[in-house]
Amino acid sequence: MMSKLPLLIGIGSRVRKSPYFDSTIKYGVTGFTIYNKMYLPTGFTNPEKEYNSLISDVTFGDFAAERQVEVSGPDAFNFIKYINPRNLSKCNIGDCKYIILTDSDGGIVNDACLIRLEEDKFWVSPGDGDVLLWLQGVAMNSGMNVSICEPDVSPLQISGPKAGRLIQKLFNGRHDNLGYYKAAQTSLENIPMVIARTGWSGELSYELYLQDRKLGNNLFELVYEAAKEFNGAVIAPNTIRTIEGGLLSYSSDFGREHNPYTIGLDRLVDVDQDIDFIGKEALKKIKETGAVSKLIGVEMDGAPIDKVPENFWPVFDKNGNKVGRLSRCFYSPRLKKNIGLAIVDSSATEEGNQVIVQSPQIKYNAIVAKLPWFPAEKDTNLL
Repeated sequence: MMSKLPLLIGIGSRVRKSPYFDSTIKYGVTGFTIYNKMYLPTGFTNPEKEYNSLISDVTFGDFAAERQVEVSGPDAFNFIKYINPRNLSKCNIGDCKYIILTDSDGGIVNDACLIRLEEDKFWVSPGDGDVLLWLQGVAMNSGMNVSICEPDVSPLQISGPKAGRLIQKLFNGRHDNLGYYKAAQTSLENIPMVIARTGWSGELSYELYLQDRKLGNNLFELVYEAAKEFNGAVIAPNTIRTIEGGLLSYSSDFGREHNPYTIGLDRLVDVDQDIDFIGKEALKKIKETGAVSKLIGVEMDGAPIDKVPENFWPVFDKNGNKVGRLSRCFYSPRLKKNIGLAIVDSSATEEGNQVIVQSPQIKYNAIVAKLPWFPAEKDTNLL
Protein backbone atom coordinates (compact mmCIF):
# COMPACT_ATOMS: atom_id res chain seq x y z
CA MET A 1 0.00 0.00 0.00
CA MET A 2 1.07 3.59 -0.58
CA SER A 3 2.11 5.33 2.65
CA LYS A 4 -0.57 7.39 4.39
CA LEU A 5 1.90 9.05 6.75
CA PRO A 6 2.60 12.78 6.42
CA LEU A 7 5.74 13.42 4.41
CA LEU A 8 8.02 15.02 6.99
CA ILE A 9 11.78 15.36 7.02
CA GLY A 10 13.92 16.50 9.90
CA ILE A 11 16.38 19.35 9.26
CA GLY A 12 19.64 19.07 11.16
CA SER A 13 23.40 19.35 10.95
CA ARG A 14 23.98 15.74 9.82
CA VAL A 15 22.73 16.53 6.30
CA ARG A 16 24.19 19.54 4.53
CA LYS A 17 22.12 22.54 3.54
CA SER A 18 22.76 23.99 0.11
CA PRO A 19 23.92 27.60 -0.39
CA TYR A 20 20.37 28.29 -1.63
CA PHE A 21 18.60 26.70 1.33
CA ASP A 22 17.28 29.95 2.82
CA SER A 23 15.98 31.01 -0.60
CA THR A 24 14.09 27.75 -1.05
CA ILE A 25 12.42 28.31 2.32
CA LYS A 26 11.61 31.92 1.40
CA TYR A 27 9.98 30.94 -1.89
CA GLY A 28 7.79 28.21 -0.48
CA VAL A 29 9.49 24.83 -0.73
CA THR A 30 7.00 22.13 0.26
CA GLY A 31 9.41 19.26 0.85
CA PHE A 32 12.92 17.88 0.60
CA THR A 33 14.60 14.60 -0.16
CA ILE A 34 18.19 13.60 0.63
CA TYR A 35 20.50 13.51 -2.39
CA ASN A 36 24.27 13.22 -2.17
CA LYS A 37 23.97 13.83 1.59
CA MET A 38 22.29 17.20 0.97
CA TYR A 39 18.72 18.51 1.12
CA LEU A 40 17.21 18.65 -2.37
CA PRO A 41 13.83 20.40 -2.86
CA THR A 42 11.02 18.17 -4.12
CA GLY A 43 8.37 20.78 -4.80
CA PHE A 44 7.11 24.35 -4.49
CA THR A 45 3.56 24.27 -5.89
CA ASN A 46 2.60 20.97 -7.55
CA PRO A 47 4.24 18.82 -10.26
CA GLU A 48 1.84 19.79 -13.06
CA LYS A 49 1.99 23.53 -12.37
CA GLU A 50 5.79 23.43 -12.24
CA TYR A 51 5.78 21.32 -15.41
CA ASN A 52 3.70 23.92 -17.24
CA SER A 53 6.14 26.65 -16.23
CA LEU A 54 9.05 24.49 -17.37
CA ILE A 55 7.67 23.82 -20.87
CA SER A 56 6.18 27.31 -21.39
CA ASP A 57 8.35 29.97 -19.74
CA VAL A 58 11.49 29.77 -17.61
CA THR A 59 12.18 28.04 -14.33
CA PHE A 60 15.08 27.93 -11.91
CA GLY A 61 15.95 26.11 -8.75
CA ASP A 62 18.35 24.71 -6.21
CA PHE A 63 20.31 21.84 -7.79
CA ALA A 64 23.25 22.14 -5.39
CA ALA A 65 22.84 18.48 -4.42
CA GLU A 66 24.30 17.80 -7.84
CA ARG A 67 27.76 17.70 -6.27
CA GLN A 68 31.05 17.93 -8.17
CA VAL A 69 34.11 15.71 -7.87
CA GLU A 70 37.23 17.57 -8.98
CA VAL A 71 39.98 15.59 -10.69
CA SER A 72 43.22 17.48 -11.19
CA GLY A 73 46.93 16.86 -11.65
CA PRO A 74 49.38 15.82 -14.38
CA ASP A 75 47.55 12.53 -15.07
CA ALA A 76 44.01 13.92 -14.79
CA PHE A 77 43.01 13.33 -18.41
CA ASN A 78 44.38 9.79 -18.45
CA PHE A 79 42.51 9.10 -15.20
CA ILE A 80 39.23 10.43 -16.63
CA LYS A 81 39.65 8.19 -19.69
CA TYR A 82 40.34 5.22 -17.40
CA ILE A 83 37.16 5.53 -15.28
CA ASN A 84 34.64 5.52 -18.14
CA PRO A 85 34.15 3.72 -21.48
CA ARG A 86 33.39 6.76 -23.66
CA ASN A 87 35.99 7.80 -26.24
CA LEU A 88 37.10 11.24 -25.00
CA SER A 89 39.91 11.85 -27.48
CA LYS A 90 38.05 14.97 -28.67
CA CYS A 91 37.24 16.37 -25.22
CA ASN A 92 38.62 19.92 -25.25
CA ILE A 93 38.81 22.63 -22.59
CA GLY A 94 35.31 24.05 -22.19
CA ASP A 95 33.61 20.84 -23.33
CA CYS A 96 30.97 19.01 -21.31
CA LYS A 97 30.39 15.30 -21.89
CA TYR A 98 27.81 12.88 -20.56
CA ILE A 99 29.64 9.80 -19.26
CA ILE A 100 28.96 6.50 -17.51
CA LEU A 101 31.24 5.25 -14.74
CA THR A 102 31.57 1.46 -14.89
CA ASP A 103 33.00 -1.21 -12.60
CA SER A 104 35.08 -4.25 -13.56
CA ASP A 105 31.93 -6.22 -14.48
CA GLY A 106 30.59 -3.43 -16.70
CA GLY A 107 28.02 -2.45 -14.06
CA ILE A 108 27.12 1.21 -13.72
CA VAL A 109 28.65 2.92 -10.69
CA ASN A 110 26.91 6.16 -11.67
CA ASP A 111 26.26 8.47 -14.60
CA ALA A 112 27.72 11.97 -14.71
CA CYS A 113 28.25 15.20 -16.57
CA LEU A 114 31.96 15.80 -17.18
CA ILE A 115 33.34 19.32 -17.60
CA ARG A 116 36.90 19.96 -18.76
CA LEU A 117 37.87 23.25 -17.13
CA GLU A 118 41.60 23.27 -17.81
CA GLU A 119 44.18 21.02 -19.43
CA ASP A 120 44.59 19.06 -16.18
CA LYS A 121 41.40 19.90 -14.29
CA PHE A 122 37.95 18.29 -14.60
CA TRP A 123 34.66 18.26 -12.75
CA VAL A 124 32.62 15.06 -12.61
CA SER A 125 28.99 15.75 -11.67
CA PRO A 126 27.33 12.41 -10.77
CA GLY A 127 23.90 11.35 -9.59
CA ASP A 128 23.15 10.32 -6.03
CA GLY A 129 25.84 8.01 -4.62
CA ASP A 130 29.39 7.80 -3.34
CA VAL A 131 31.34 8.68 -6.47
CA LEU A 132 33.81 10.83 -4.53
CA LEU A 133 34.86 7.81 -2.46
CA TRP A 134 34.83 5.52 -5.50
CA LEU A 135 37.16 7.78 -7.47
CA GLN A 136 39.45 8.34 -4.51
CA GLY A 137 39.75 4.57 -4.15
CA VAL A 138 40.43 4.09 -7.86
CA ALA A 139 43.03 6.86 -7.79
CA MET A 140 44.83 5.34 -4.82
CA ASN A 141 45.42 2.12 -6.74
CA SER A 142 45.90 3.58 -10.22
CA GLY A 143 49.50 4.72 -9.94
CA MET A 144 48.46 8.01 -11.54
CA ASN A 145 49.39 11.46 -10.25
CA VAL A 146 45.95 12.94 -9.57
CA SER A 147 44.15 14.75 -6.77
CA ILE A 148 40.48 13.95 -6.05
CA CYS A 149 38.33 16.30 -3.95
CA GLU A 150 34.92 17.91 -3.64
CA PRO A 151 35.22 21.61 -4.52
CA ASP A 152 33.01 24.47 -3.34
CA VAL A 153 30.67 24.25 -6.34
CA SER A 154 26.85 24.40 -6.23
CA PRO A 155 24.69 24.43 -9.38
CA LEU A 156 21.63 26.64 -9.79
CA GLN A 157 19.69 25.37 -12.79
CA ILE A 158 17.77 27.58 -15.25
CA SER A 159 15.45 25.80 -17.70
CA GLY A 160 12.63 26.38 -20.16
CA PRO A 161 12.08 27.89 -23.62
CA LYS A 162 12.85 31.40 -22.28
CA ALA A 163 16.05 30.31 -20.54
CA GLY A 164 18.24 31.83 -23.26
CA ARG A 165 16.54 35.22 -22.87
CA LEU A 166 17.04 35.14 -19.11
CA ILE A 167 20.73 34.28 -19.53
CA GLN A 168 21.07 37.12 -22.05
CA LYS A 169 19.56 39.55 -19.55
CA LEU A 170 21.63 38.33 -16.60
CA PHE A 171 24.97 38.42 -18.44
CA ASN A 172 24.30 41.29 -20.90
CA GLY A 173 24.72 38.98 -23.88
CA ARG A 174 28.16 37.62 -22.88
CA HIS A 175 27.07 33.99 -23.22
CA ASP A 176 24.57 34.19 -26.08
CA ASN A 177 26.72 31.90 -28.20
CA LEU A 178 27.45 29.27 -25.58
CA GLY A 179 27.01 25.98 -27.42
CA TYR A 180 25.18 22.86 -26.32
CA TYR A 181 27.22 21.02 -23.66
CA LYS A 182 29.79 23.80 -23.48
CA ALA A 183 31.04 25.63 -20.38
CA ALA A 184 32.84 28.87 -19.55
CA GLN A 185 34.28 30.54 -16.46
CA THR A 186 32.33 33.70 -15.67
CA SER A 187 30.88 35.88 -12.90
CA LEU A 188 27.71 37.80 -12.15
CA GLU A 189 28.01 40.94 -10.00
CA ASN A 190 31.31 39.61 -8.64
CA ILE A 191 29.82 36.19 -7.85
CA PRO A 192 32.27 33.61 -9.30
CA MET A 193 30.88 30.69 -11.27
CA VAL A 194 31.11 28.45 -14.28
CA ILE A 195 28.17 28.62 -16.70
CA ALA A 196 27.34 25.46 -18.66
CA ARG A 197 24.62 24.66 -21.16
CA THR A 198 23.72 21.45 -19.40
CA GLY A 199 20.85 20.40 -17.18
CA TRP A 200 18.63 17.50 -16.19
CA SER A 201 15.26 18.92 -17.29
CA GLY A 202 14.46 17.99 -20.90
CA GLU A 203 14.10 21.66 -21.83
CA LEU A 204 16.70 24.23 -22.84
CA SER A 205 18.86 24.46 -19.74
CA TYR A 206 21.82 26.27 -18.23
CA GLU A 207 23.57 25.60 -14.96
CA LEU A 208 25.30 28.30 -12.94
CA TYR A 209 28.01 26.46 -10.99
CA LEU A 210 28.41 28.84 -8.04
CA GLN A 211 31.97 28.80 -6.65
CA ASP A 212 31.43 30.59 -3.33
CA ARG A 213 28.71 29.06 -1.19
CA LYS A 214 28.45 32.19 1.00
CA LEU A 215 26.92 34.00 -2.00
CA GLY A 216 24.22 31.43 -2.80
CA ASN A 217 21.21 33.43 -1.68
CA ASN A 218 22.59 36.55 -3.40
CA LEU A 219 22.73 34.65 -6.69
CA PHE A 220 19.25 33.22 -6.17
CA GLU A 221 17.81 36.71 -5.66
CA LEU A 222 19.52 38.04 -8.80
CA VAL A 223 18.00 35.25 -10.88
CA TYR A 224 14.61 35.62 -9.20
CA GLU A 225 14.36 39.34 -9.99
CA ALA A 226 15.60 38.97 -13.57
CA ALA A 227 13.19 36.09 -14.25
CA LYS A 228 10.07 38.09 -13.39
CA GLU A 229 10.02 39.57 -16.90
CA PHE A 230 9.71 36.06 -18.35
CA ASN A 231 7.10 34.72 -15.93
CA GLY A 232 9.82 32.84 -14.08
CA ALA A 233 9.02 30.21 -11.48
CA VAL A 234 11.03 28.48 -8.77
CA ILE A 235 10.69 24.71 -9.18
CA ALA A 236 12.20 21.39 -8.12
CA PRO A 237 13.40 18.63 -10.48
CA ASN A 238 10.28 17.77 -12.47
CA THR A 239 9.32 14.11 -12.70
CA ILE A 240 6.84 14.54 -15.56
CA ARG A 241 9.29 16.20 -17.95
CA THR A 242 12.17 13.88 -17.13
CA ILE A 243 10.03 10.81 -17.83
CA GLU A 244 8.81 12.36 -21.10
CA GLY A 245 12.43 12.98 -22.08
CA GLY A 246 13.69 9.56 -21.00
CA LEU A 247 16.10 11.26 -18.60
CA LEU A 248 17.20 8.64 -16.10
CA SER A 249 17.93 8.86 -12.40
CA TYR A 250 20.67 6.68 -10.92
CA SER A 251 19.51 4.27 -8.20
CA SER A 252 15.93 5.06 -9.17
CA ASP A 253 15.67 3.99 -12.83
CA PHE A 254 18.86 1.91 -12.99
CA GLY A 255 21.74 0.81 -10.80
CA ARG A 256 24.93 -1.17 -10.35
CA GLU A 257 23.25 -4.36 -11.62
CA HIS A 258 22.75 -2.75 -15.03
CA ASN A 259 25.20 -1.83 -17.77
CA PRO A 260 25.20 0.92 -20.44
CA TYR A 261 23.66 -1.43 -23.03
CA THR A 262 20.74 -2.12 -20.69
CA ILE A 263 19.72 1.53 -20.58
CA GLY A 264 20.32 2.35 -24.24
CA LEU A 265 23.57 4.26 -23.79
CA ASP A 266 25.64 2.21 -26.24
CA ARG A 267 26.92 5.48 -27.73
CA LEU A 268 28.86 6.12 -24.52
CA VAL A 269 30.87 2.90 -24.90
CA ASP A 270 33.81 2.42 -27.25
CA VAL A 271 35.35 -0.99 -26.60
CA ASP A 272 37.55 -0.63 -29.71
CA GLN A 273 39.61 2.32 -28.47
CA ASP A 274 43.27 1.55 -27.80
CA ILE A 275 43.31 2.65 -24.18
CA ASP A 276 42.30 0.50 -21.23
CA PHE A 277 39.40 1.49 -19.00
CA ILE A 278 37.56 -0.09 -16.08
CA GLY A 279 35.19 -2.79 -17.32
CA LYS A 280 36.49 -2.92 -20.88
CA GLU A 281 36.63 -6.72 -21.20
CA ALA A 282 33.25 -7.19 -19.53
CA LEU A 283 31.62 -4.62 -21.82
CA LYS A 284 33.15 -6.31 -24.86
CA LYS A 285 31.42 -9.55 -23.90
CA ILE A 286 28.09 -7.84 -23.22
CA LYS A 287 28.26 -6.12 -26.60
CA GLU A 288 28.88 -9.46 -28.31
CA THR A 289 26.19 -11.44 -26.47
CA GLY A 290 23.64 -8.65 -26.02
CA ALA A 291 22.11 -7.26 -22.84
CA VAL A 292 19.66 -9.58 -21.08
CA SER A 293 17.35 -6.69 -20.15
CA LYS A 294 16.63 -3.27 -21.58
CA LEU A 295 15.03 0.05 -20.73
CA ILE A 296 11.63 0.75 -22.25
CA GLY A 297 8.91 3.35 -22.07
CA VAL A 298 5.39 2.26 -21.23
CA GLU A 299 2.03 3.92 -21.85
CA MET A 300 -0.50 2.90 -19.23
CA ASP A 301 -4.29 3.07 -19.07
CA GLY A 302 -6.34 4.11 -16.07
CA ALA A 303 -6.91 7.27 -14.05
CA PRO A 304 -4.12 9.89 -14.03
CA ILE A 305 -1.20 8.87 -11.81
CA ASP A 306 -0.14 11.80 -9.63
CA LYS A 307 2.45 10.20 -7.34
CA VAL A 308 5.72 8.48 -8.14
CA PRO A 309 5.81 4.82 -7.00
CA GLU A 310 7.45 4.36 -3.60
CA ASN A 311 8.82 0.98 -4.73
CA PHE A 312 9.34 -0.77 -8.05
CA TRP A 313 6.14 -2.07 -9.67
CA PRO A 314 6.44 -5.51 -11.32
CA VAL A 315 5.82 -5.79 -15.05
CA PHE A 316 4.25 -8.93 -16.55
CA ASP A 317 3.73 -10.12 -20.11
CA LYS A 318 0.21 -10.92 -21.35
CA ASN A 319 0.66 -14.54 -20.20
CA GLY A 320 1.30 -13.47 -16.62
CA ASN A 321 5.07 -14.04 -16.58
CA LYS A 322 7.09 -11.43 -14.74
CA VAL A 323 9.44 -9.74 -17.21
CA GLY A 324 10.77 -6.73 -15.28
CA ARG A 325 9.98 -3.73 -13.12
CA LEU A 326 8.75 -0.17 -13.53
CA SER A 327 10.68 2.54 -11.68
CA ARG A 328 8.83 5.80 -12.29
CA CYS A 329 5.53 6.81 -13.85
CA PHE A 330 3.30 9.88 -13.95
CA TYR A 331 0.46 11.41 -15.96
CA SER A 332 1.68 13.49 -18.92
CA PRO A 333 -0.55 16.52 -19.55
CA ARG A 334 0.69 16.88 -23.13
CA LEU A 335 0.21 13.22 -24.03
CA LYS A 336 -2.94 12.94 -21.90
CA LYS A 337 -1.89 9.50 -20.70
CA ASN A 338 0.12 7.81 -17.99
CA ILE A 339 3.70 7.11 -19.01
CA GLY A 340 6.55 5.36 -17.26
CA LEU A 341 10.06 3.93 -17.41
CA ALA A 342 10.77 0.24 -16.95
CA ILE A 343 13.57 -2.29 -17.40
CA VAL A 344 12.36 -5.61 -18.78
CA ASP A 345 13.69 -8.79 -20.37
CA SER A 346 15.07 -8.15 -23.84
CA SER A 347 12.40 -10.45 -25.30
CA ALA A 348 9.66 -8.06 -24.12
CA THR A 349 10.96 -4.79 -25.58
CA GLU A 350 9.27 -4.68 -28.99
CA GLU A 351 7.41 -1.41 -29.54
CA GLY A 352 3.65 -1.93 -29.21
CA ASN A 353 4.10 -5.08 -27.13
CA GLN A 354 1.35 -5.49 -24.52
CA VAL A 355 2.39 -5.71 -20.87
CA ILE A 356 0.73 -5.43 -17.47
CA VAL A 357 2.05 -3.15 -14.72
CA GLN A 358 1.02 -4.12 -11.20
CA SER A 359 0.74 -1.33 -8.66
CA PRO A 360 0.03 -2.09 -4.98
CA GLN A 361 -3.65 -1.35 -5.69
CA ILE A 362 -4.50 -2.15 -9.31
CA LYS A 363 -3.23 -3.56 -12.59
CA TYR A 364 -2.55 -1.23 -15.50
CA ASN A 365 -2.77 -2.46 -19.07
CA ALA A 366 0.18 -0.97 -20.92
CA ILE A 367 2.07 -1.02 -24.20
CA VAL A 368 5.77 -0.64 -24.88
CA ALA A 369 6.53 2.81 -26.30
CA LYS A 370 9.55 4.32 -28.00
CA LEU A 371 11.74 6.60 -25.86
CA PRO A 372 11.78 9.53 -25.53
CA TRP A 373 8.30 10.93 -26.02
CA PHE A 374 9.74 14.45 -26.16
CA PRO A 375 13.51 14.63 -26.71
CA ALA A 376 15.79 16.96 -24.80
CA GLU A 377 15.97 20.49 -26.22
CA LYS A 378 19.21 21.20 -28.12
CA ASP A 379 18.08 24.10 -30.31
CA THR A 380 20.86 26.61 -30.96
CA ASN A 381 18.35 29.41 -31.68
CA LEU A 382 18.14 30.39 -28.02
CA LEU A 383 16.75 33.89 -28.14
